[in-house]
Amino acid sequence: MVFRELAAEEREALTLFANGRTTEEIAAALGVSKSLALHYLRVASRKLGARNRVNAVAIAIERGLITVARRDV
Repeated sequence: MVFRELAAEEREALTLFANGRTTEEIAAALGVSKSLALHYLRVASRKLGARNRVNAVAIAIERGLITVARRDV
């Protein structure tokens, strides 16, 4: 599979999603509309060859593209 580099906005949206943010929260954090935030997540998933957003997070973490905040339980 050919890996396509993620744009900064796509990487940030995916990072926020991985850290438990809702689409509305992602949009607010990025200063964009909810539909644009969803677009960033869809494009990131497609570029990573992921089946869904959760799979995209797993792939991105595995490749060192994003980090997830540690949560002590």
